[in-house]
Amino acid sequence: MTQCSLFAPFNVYDLWYEASGSKVLGIGFAAVRDLVSCLRYERDDTGIRHALAFGVSQSGRFLRHFLELGMNDDGHGRRVFDGVMSHVAGAGKVFANHRFGMPGRTATQHEDRLYPENWFPFGNMVTTDPFSRKTGAILQGRPTDPLVIETNTSTEYWQKGASLVHTDPTGRSDADLPPNVRVYLIAGTQHGGRPGIDPSPGPCVNPRNPHSATPALRALFLALEEWVTKGTAPPPSRVPRITDGTAVMAENVRMPTVPGFALPPGANQIVPPVDWVDPPARIDNIYGARVCAVDADGNEVAGLRLPPIAVPLGTYTGWNVYRAQPGELADRDGSLIPFARTREEREAAGDPRPSLAERYGTRETYAANVEAAAEALVADRLLLPADAAAYVKAAEASDRF
Repeated sequence: MTQCSLFAPFNVYDLWYEASGSKVLGIGFAAVRDLVSCLRYERDDTGIRHALAFGVSQSGRFLRHFLELGMNDDGHGRRVFDGVMSHVAGAGKVFANHRFGMPGRTATQHEDRLYPENWFPFGNMVTTDPFSRKTGAILQGRPTDPLVIETNTSTEYWQKGASLVHTDPTGRSDADLPPNVRVYLIAGTQHGGRPGIDPSPGPCVNPRNPHSATPALRALFLALEEWVTKGTAPPPSRVPRITDGTAVMAENVRMPTVPGFALPPGANQIVPPVDWVDPPARIDNIYGARVCAVDADGNEVAGLRLPPIAVPLGTYTGWNVYRAQPGELADRDGSLIPFARTREEREAAGDPRPSLAERYGTRETYAANVEAAAEALVADRLLLPADAAAYVKAAEASDRF
Protein backbone atom coordinates (compact mmCIF):
# COMPACT_ATOMS: atom_id res chain seq x y z
CA MET A 1 0.00 0.00 0.00
CA THR A 2 2.87 2.34 0.75
CA GLN A 3 4.33 1.90 -2.73
CA CYS A 4 0.95 2.25 -4.45
CA SER A 5 0.36 5.57 -2.71
CA LEU A 6 3.29 7.03 -4.65
CA PHE A 7 1.36 6.86 -7.94
CA ALA A 8 -0.25 10.15 -8.98
CA PRO A 9 -3.11 10.96 -11.40
CA PHE A 10 -2.29 12.07 -14.97
CA ASN A 11 1.18 10.51 -14.87
CA VAL A 12 2.26 7.69 -17.16
CA TYR A 13 4.39 4.92 -15.67
CA ASP A 14 6.53 2.34 -17.49
CA LEU A 15 7.07 -1.10 -15.97
CA TRP A 16 10.29 -2.71 -17.22
CA TYR A 17 10.83 -6.47 -16.97
CA GLU A 18 12.39 -9.35 -18.90
CA ALA A 19 9.64 -10.75 -21.15
CA SER A 20 9.28 -14.19 -22.69
CA GLY A 21 6.78 -16.21 -24.67
CA SER A 22 5.87 -13.68 -27.37
CA LYS A 23 2.91 -14.67 -29.54
CA VAL A 24 3.13 -14.93 -33.34
CA LEU A 25 0.57 -12.18 -33.84
CA GLY A 26 1.29 -11.76 -37.52
CA ILE A 27 -0.42 -15.08 -38.18
CA GLY A 28 -3.69 -13.12 -38.03
CA PHE A 29 -2.93 -11.63 -41.45
CA ALA A 30 -2.41 -15.10 -42.89
CA ALA A 31 -5.58 -16.36 -41.22
CA VAL A 32 -7.70 -13.67 -42.90
CA ARG A 33 -6.02 -14.32 -46.24
CA ASP A 34 -6.49 -18.09 -46.08
CA LEU A 35 -10.09 -18.00 -44.85
CA VAL A 36 -11.30 -15.63 -47.55
CA SER A 37 -9.32 -17.48 -50.22
CA CYS A 38 -10.82 -20.79 -49.11
CA LEU A 39 -14.37 -19.43 -49.24
CA ARG A 40 -13.78 -17.95 -52.68
CA TYR A 41 -11.78 -20.63 -54.44
CA GLU A 42 -11.87 -23.93 -52.54
CA ARG A 43 -15.59 -24.29 -51.90
CA ASP A 44 -18.21 -24.92 -54.57
CA ASP A 45 -21.21 -24.19 -52.36
CA THR A 46 -20.62 -20.56 -51.40
CA GLY A 47 -21.53 -18.84 -54.66
CA ILE A 48 -19.06 -16.05 -53.83
CA ARG A 49 -18.14 -14.02 -56.90
CA HIS A 50 -16.41 -11.08 -55.21
CA ALA A 51 -14.99 -10.24 -51.79
CA LEU A 52 -14.94 -6.76 -50.26
CA ALA A 53 -13.15 -5.73 -47.06
CA PHE A 54 -14.24 -2.83 -44.86
CA GLY A 55 -12.39 -1.72 -41.74
CA VAL A 56 -12.85 1.16 -39.30
CA SER A 57 -10.02 2.57 -37.16
CA GLN A 58 -7.92 -0.38 -35.92
CA SER A 59 -9.39 -2.76 -38.50
CA GLY A 60 -8.82 -0.11 -41.17
CA ARG A 61 -5.16 0.05 -40.17
CA PHE A 62 -5.11 -3.76 -40.25
CA LEU A 63 -6.26 -3.68 -43.89
CA ARG A 64 -3.56 -1.18 -44.85
CA HIS A 65 -0.96 -3.42 -43.18
CA PHE A 66 -2.50 -6.51 -44.84
CA LEU A 67 -1.97 -4.94 -48.25
CA GLU A 68 1.56 -3.79 -47.45
CA LEU A 69 2.50 -7.37 -46.49
CA GLY A 70 1.32 -8.62 -49.87
CA MET A 71 -1.41 -10.72 -48.27
CA ASN A 72 -3.94 -9.95 -51.00
CA ASP A 73 -2.16 -12.65 -52.98
CA ASP A 74 -3.35 -15.93 -51.49
CA GLY A 75 -0.05 -17.67 -52.30
CA HIS A 76 -1.41 -19.12 -55.53
CA GLY A 77 -1.54 -15.89 -57.52
CA ARG A 78 -5.23 -15.34 -56.76
CA ARG A 79 -6.74 -12.11 -55.45
CA VAL A 80 -8.15 -12.32 -51.91
CA PHE A 81 -10.20 -9.09 -51.75
CA ASP A 82 -11.40 -7.41 -54.94
CA GLY A 83 -12.09 -4.17 -53.09
CA VAL A 84 -10.81 -2.72 -49.84
CA MET A 85 -12.23 0.24 -47.94
CA SER A 86 -10.54 1.62 -44.83
CA HIS A 87 -12.06 4.35 -42.69
CA VAL A 88 -10.30 6.54 -40.09
CA ALA A 89 -7.02 4.64 -40.38
CA GLY A 90 -4.95 7.74 -41.13
CA ALA A 91 -1.44 6.92 -42.34
CA GLY A 92 -1.10 4.07 -39.83
CA LYS A 93 -0.87 0.31 -39.73
CA VAL A 94 -1.02 -2.12 -36.78
CA PHE A 95 1.47 -3.04 -34.05
CA ALA A 96 0.88 -6.72 -34.79
CA ASN A 97 3.58 -8.20 -37.02
CA HIS A 98 6.16 -7.48 -34.32
CA ARG A 99 7.79 -9.39 -31.49
CA PHE A 100 5.72 -8.72 -28.36
CA GLY A 101 3.31 -6.71 -30.46
CA MET A 102 0.25 -5.06 -28.93
CA PRO A 103 -2.38 -4.41 -31.62
CA GLY A 104 -4.49 -2.30 -29.27
CA ARG A 105 -1.84 0.40 -29.07
CA THR A 106 -2.49 3.45 -31.22
CA ALA A 107 -0.20 6.47 -31.28
CA THR A 108 -1.74 9.88 -30.62
CA GLN A 109 -0.18 13.16 -29.51
CA HIS A 110 0.27 12.18 -25.86
CA GLU A 111 -0.92 8.56 -25.62
CA ASP A 112 0.95 5.43 -26.78
CA ARG A 113 3.14 8.02 -28.40
CA LEU A 114 5.99 6.00 -29.92
CA TYR A 115 4.58 2.51 -30.29
CA PRO A 116 4.91 1.17 -33.86
CA GLU A 117 2.05 2.35 -36.06
CA ASN A 118 3.32 4.90 -38.55
CA TRP A 119 6.08 3.78 -40.88
CA PHE A 120 6.97 4.32 -44.51
CA PRO A 121 5.36 3.78 -47.00
CA PHE A 122 2.23 5.66 -46.02
CA GLY A 123 0.28 5.66 -49.27
CA ASN A 124 -0.47 3.65 -52.38
CA MET A 125 1.65 5.81 -54.68
CA VAL A 126 5.42 5.44 -55.04
CA THR A 127 7.31 8.00 -52.96
CA THR A 128 10.71 8.26 -51.28
CA ASP A 129 11.29 8.34 -47.54
CA PRO A 130 13.44 11.43 -46.80
CA PHE A 131 15.11 9.71 -43.84
CA SER A 132 15.80 6.13 -44.93
CA ARG A 133 15.93 7.08 -48.64
CA LYS A 134 13.85 4.00 -49.41
CA THR A 135 11.34 4.17 -52.26
CA GLY A 136 8.07 2.30 -52.17
CA ALA A 137 4.28 2.15 -51.85
CA ILE A 138 1.76 0.00 -50.00
CA LEU A 139 0.46 -1.44 -53.28
CA GLN A 140 3.18 -2.79 -55.54
CA GLY A 141 1.33 -2.91 -58.84
CA ARG A 142 0.70 -6.65 -58.50
CA PRO A 143 -2.04 -8.37 -60.54
CA THR A 144 -3.65 -9.21 -57.19
CA ASP A 145 -3.89 -5.58 -56.01
CA PRO A 146 -7.48 -4.66 -55.10
CA LEU A 147 -9.46 -1.53 -55.80
CA VAL A 148 -9.02 0.73 -52.77
CA ILE A 149 -11.01 3.53 -51.15
CA GLU A 150 -9.59 5.29 -48.10
CA THR A 151 -11.67 7.73 -46.06
CA ASN A 152 -10.63 9.81 -43.08
CA THR A 153 -12.20 12.40 -40.83
CA SER A 154 -10.61 15.67 -39.85
CA THR A 155 -9.33 13.98 -36.67
CA GLU A 156 -6.97 11.73 -38.64
CA TYR A 157 -5.40 14.75 -40.30
CA TRP A 158 -4.66 16.24 -36.87
CA GLN A 159 -3.79 13.03 -35.04
CA LYS A 160 -2.85 10.37 -37.57
CA GLY A 161 -0.95 12.06 -40.41
CA ALA A 162 -3.72 11.29 -42.91
CA SER A 163 -2.35 13.76 -45.47
CA LEU A 164 0.64 11.43 -45.96
CA VAL A 165 -1.77 9.03 -47.67
CA HIS A 166 -1.91 11.43 -50.62
CA THR A 167 1.24 13.59 -50.41
CA ASP A 168 4.95 12.86 -50.46
CA PRO A 169 6.40 12.19 -46.98
CA THR A 170 8.00 15.63 -46.77
CA GLY A 171 4.62 17.33 -47.21
CA ARG A 172 6.01 19.49 -50.02
CA SER A 173 3.99 18.14 -52.93
CA ASP A 174 0.85 16.21 -53.74
CA ALA A 175 1.35 12.64 -54.91
CA ASP A 176 -0.29 11.08 -57.96
CA LEU A 177 -2.58 8.31 -56.77
CA PRO A 178 -2.75 5.17 -58.94
CA PRO A 179 -5.98 4.68 -60.90
CA ASN A 180 -7.15 1.86 -58.60
CA VAL A 181 -7.16 4.12 -55.50
CA ARG A 182 -9.46 6.86 -54.21
CA VAL A 183 -8.96 8.94 -51.05
CA TYR A 184 -11.50 11.21 -49.35
CA LEU A 185 -11.47 13.58 -46.38
CA ILE A 186 -14.97 13.72 -44.94
CA ALA A 187 -14.70 17.34 -43.85
CA GLY A 188 -15.60 18.52 -40.38
CA THR A 189 -16.10 15.07 -38.84
CA GLN A 190 -14.43 13.44 -35.85
CA HIS A 191 -12.90 9.98 -35.49
CA GLY A 192 -15.82 8.24 -33.80
CA GLY A 193 -18.58 10.42 -35.22
CA ARG A 194 -21.86 8.59 -35.62
CA PRO A 195 -25.61 9.23 -35.34
CA GLY A 196 -26.68 9.88 -31.75
CA ILE A 197 -23.23 10.67 -30.38
CA ASP A 198 -23.16 12.66 -27.12
CA PRO A 199 -22.44 16.31 -28.04
CA SER A 200 -21.56 17.33 -24.48
CA PRO A 201 -17.91 18.27 -23.77
CA GLY A 202 -17.26 15.13 -21.71
CA PRO A 203 -13.56 15.23 -20.77
CA CYS A 204 -12.94 18.05 -23.25
CA VAL A 205 -13.21 21.85 -23.14
CA ASN A 206 -15.34 22.34 -26.27
CA PRO A 207 -18.65 20.58 -26.96
CA ARG A 208 -17.95 17.47 -29.01
CA ASN A 209 -18.74 17.13 -32.69
CA PRO A 210 -21.96 15.19 -33.55
CA HIS A 211 -21.50 15.49 -37.33
CA SER A 212 -21.51 11.94 -38.71
CA ALA A 213 -19.48 10.64 -41.63
CA THR A 214 -21.84 7.67 -42.03
CA PRO A 215 -23.91 8.98 -44.98
CA ALA A 216 -20.72 9.48 -46.99
CA LEU A 217 -19.52 5.98 -46.10
CA ARG A 218 -22.77 4.44 -47.33
CA ALA A 219 -22.44 6.15 -50.70
CA LEU A 220 -18.76 5.33 -51.07
CA PHE A 221 -19.18 1.68 -50.13
CA LEU A 222 -21.83 1.39 -52.84
CA ALA A 223 -19.37 3.08 -55.20
CA LEU A 224 -16.73 0.49 -54.26
CA GLU A 225 -19.19 -2.34 -54.94
CA GLU A 226 -20.08 -0.91 -58.35
CA TRP A 227 -16.38 -0.40 -59.11
CA VAL A 228 -15.71 -4.07 -58.40
CA THR A 229 -18.82 -5.59 -59.96
CA LYS A 230 -19.52 -3.23 -62.87
CA GLY A 231 -16.24 -1.44 -63.52
CA THR A 232 -17.87 1.93 -62.75
CA ALA A 233 -15.14 4.10 -61.26
CA PRO A 234 -15.97 6.09 -58.10
CA PRO A 235 -15.96 9.91 -58.03
CA PRO A 236 -12.50 11.51 -58.07
CA SER A 237 -10.66 11.76 -54.77
CA ARG A 238 -11.58 14.72 -52.57
CA VAL A 239 -8.73 15.76 -50.29
CA PRO A 240 -6.92 18.94 -49.29
CA ARG A 241 -4.12 19.66 -51.74
CA ILE A 242 -0.83 21.48 -51.47
CA THR A 243 -1.10 22.85 -55.02
CA ASP A 244 -4.31 24.79 -54.32
CA GLY A 245 -3.38 25.85 -50.79
CA THR A 246 -6.02 23.74 -49.03
CA ALA A 247 -3.45 21.43 -47.34
CA VAL A 248 -1.57 23.53 -44.80
CA MET A 249 0.65 23.12 -41.78
CA ALA A 250 -1.36 22.99 -38.55
CA GLU A 251 0.31 26.11 -37.18
CA ASN A 252 -1.01 28.08 -40.17
CA VAL A 253 -4.68 27.29 -39.49
CA ARG A 254 -6.49 30.44 -38.40
CA MET A 255 -9.63 29.79 -36.42
CA PRO A 256 -12.16 32.54 -35.60
CA THR A 257 -11.73 34.05 -32.16
CA VAL A 258 -14.86 32.91 -30.32
CA PRO A 259 -14.99 33.55 -26.55
CA GLY A 260 -14.67 30.27 -24.64
CA PHE A 261 -13.65 28.29 -27.73
CA ALA A 262 -10.40 26.46 -26.90
CA LEU A 263 -7.96 26.29 -29.81
CA PRO A 264 -5.72 23.34 -30.77
CA PRO A 265 -2.14 23.20 -29.45
CA GLY A 266 -0.90 21.80 -32.78
CA ALA A 267 -1.15 18.55 -34.68
CA ASN A 268 0.35 15.24 -33.66
CA GLN A 269 3.81 14.89 -35.23
CA ILE A 270 4.41 11.76 -37.29
CA VAL A 271 7.94 10.41 -36.90
CA PRO A 272 9.83 7.30 -38.10
CA PRO A 273 9.76 4.26 -35.82
CA VAL A 274 12.11 4.35 -32.83
CA ASP A 275 12.97 1.91 -30.06
CA TRP A 276 9.60 1.86 -28.34
CA VAL A 277 10.99 0.13 -25.26
CA ASP A 278 13.73 2.70 -24.68
CA PRO A 279 12.88 5.69 -26.90
CA PRO A 280 15.36 8.50 -27.51
CA ALA A 281 15.07 11.69 -25.49
CA ARG A 282 14.84 13.73 -28.69
CA ILE A 283 13.50 13.02 -32.18
CA ASP A 284 14.51 15.34 -35.00
CA ASN A 285 13.05 13.52 -38.02
CA ILE A 286 9.44 14.57 -38.56
CA TYR A 287 7.30 13.85 -41.62
CA GLY A 288 5.46 16.71 -43.34
CA ALA A 289 1.89 15.91 -42.32
CA ARG A 290 -0.63 18.63 -43.13
CA VAL A 291 -4.21 19.46 -42.20
CA CYS A 292 -7.07 21.03 -44.12
CA ALA A 293 -7.35 24.81 -44.42
CA VAL A 294 -10.48 26.43 -42.99
CA ASP A 295 -12.77 29.29 -43.96
CA ALA A 296 -13.66 32.37 -41.90
CA ASP A 297 -16.06 30.22 -39.83
CA GLY A 298 -13.35 27.65 -39.05
CA ASN A 299 -14.93 24.96 -41.25
CA GLU A 300 -12.75 22.91 -43.59
CA VAL A 301 -12.73 24.10 -47.18
CA ALA A 302 -11.72 20.86 -48.97
CA GLY A 303 -12.74 17.21 -49.00
CA LEU A 304 -16.20 15.71 -49.15
CA ARG A 305 -18.35 18.41 -47.54
CA LEU A 306 -21.67 16.94 -46.42
CA PRO A 307 -24.61 19.37 -45.87
CA PRO A 308 -23.69 20.15 -42.22
CA ILE A 309 -20.41 21.64 -43.53
CA ALA A 310 -21.65 22.98 -46.87
CA VAL A 311 -24.59 24.71 -45.11
CA PRO A 312 -23.34 24.94 -41.52
CA LEU A 313 -25.06 25.71 -38.24
CA GLY A 314 -21.73 26.12 -36.49
CA THR A 315 -17.99 25.45 -36.58
CA TYR A 316 -17.17 21.73 -36.81
CA THR A 317 -13.63 20.47 -36.16
CA GLY A 318 -11.86 17.14 -35.87
CA TRP A 319 -9.86 18.30 -32.82
CA ASN A 320 -10.61 19.23 -29.22
CA VAL A 321 -8.53 19.71 -26.06
CA TYR A 322 -8.72 18.07 -22.66
CA ARG A 323 -10.23 20.02 -19.77
CA ALA A 324 -7.67 18.60 -17.33
CA GLN A 325 -4.79 19.29 -19.72
CA PRO A 326 -5.86 22.12 -22.07
CA GLY A 327 -2.44 22.13 -23.74
CA GLU A 328 -3.02 18.61 -25.07
CA LEU A 329 -4.91 17.54 -28.16
CA ALA A 330 -7.82 15.27 -27.26
CA ASP A 331 -7.36 11.69 -28.38
CA ARG A 332 -10.22 11.27 -30.87
CA ASP A 333 -12.78 14.02 -30.16
CA GLY A 334 -13.72 16.97 -32.32
CA SER A 335 -15.52 20.22 -31.49
CA LEU A 336 -18.76 21.98 -32.39
CA ILE A 337 -19.34 25.64 -31.60
CA PRO A 338 -22.86 26.61 -32.79
CA PHE A 339 -23.51 29.92 -34.48
CA ALA A 340 -25.58 32.50 -32.63
CA ARG A 341 -29.21 32.73 -33.72
CA THR A 342 -29.31 36.52 -34.23
CA ARG A 343 -26.94 39.41 -34.76
CA GLU A 344 -27.78 40.81 -31.34
CA GLU A 345 -27.00 37.47 -29.68
CA ARG A 346 -23.62 37.11 -31.41
CA GLU A 347 -22.61 40.72 -30.72
CA ALA A 348 -23.46 40.28 -27.05
CA ALA A 349 -21.26 37.17 -26.99
CA GLY A 350 -18.42 38.78 -28.95
CA ASP A 351 -18.72 36.16 -31.70
CA PRO A 352 -17.26 37.32 -35.06
CA ARG A 353 -19.10 34.64 -37.09
CA PRO A 354 -22.35 35.74 -38.78
CA SER A 355 -25.48 34.51 -37.01
CA LEU A 356 -28.04 32.14 -38.50
CA ALA A 357 -30.41 35.03 -39.16
CA GLU A 358 -27.67 36.92 -41.00
CA ARG A 359 -26.71 33.87 -43.05
CA TYR A 360 -30.04 32.34 -43.96
CA GLY A 361 -32.78 34.67 -42.79
CA THR A 362 -35.39 31.96 -42.34
CA ARG A 363 -35.50 28.24 -41.69
CA GLU A 364 -37.11 27.79 -45.12
CA THR A 365 -34.11 29.40 -46.84
CA TYR A 366 -31.74 27.29 -44.76
CA ALA A 367 -33.62 24.10 -45.71
CA ALA A 368 -33.56 25.08 -49.40
CA ASN A 369 -29.77 25.52 -49.21
CA VAL A 370 -29.42 22.13 -47.54
CA GLU A 371 -31.55 20.54 -50.27
CA ALA A 372 -29.37 22.09 -53.00
CA ALA A 373 -26.16 20.90 -51.32
CA ALA A 374 -27.56 17.40 -50.84
CA GLU A 375 -28.76 17.15 -54.44
CA ALA A 376 -25.32 18.16 -55.71
CA LEU A 377 -23.72 15.37 -53.69
CA VAL A 378 -26.28 12.85 -54.96
CA ALA A 379 -25.46 13.91 -58.52
CA ASP A 380 -21.78 13.30 -57.78
CA ARG A 381 -22.57 9.84 -56.27
CA LEU A 382 -21.25 10.96 -52.89
CA LEU A 383 -24.59 10.77 -51.09
CA LEU A 384 -27.51 8.38 -51.42
CA PRO A 385 -30.98 9.83 -52.18
CA ALA A 386 -32.40 8.49 -48.90
CA ASP A 387 -29.70 10.26 -46.89
CA ALA A 388 -30.22 13.46 -48.89
CA ALA A 389 -33.92 13.34 -48.01
CA ALA A 390 -33.05 12.81 -44.34
CA TYR A 391 -30.85 15.91 -44.32
CA VAL A 392 -33.64 17.99 -45.84
CA LYS A 393 -36.22 16.66 -43.39
CA ALA A 394 -33.93 17.49 -40.45
CA ALA A 395 -33.34 21.00 -41.83
CA GLU A 396 -37.08 21.63 -42.21
CA ALA A 397 -37.58 20.62 -38.55
CA SER A 398 -34.56 22.45 -37.15
CA ASP A 399 -35.20 24.22 -33.86
CA ARG A 400 -32.30 26.64 -34.37
CA PHE A 401 -34.53 29.22 -36.10
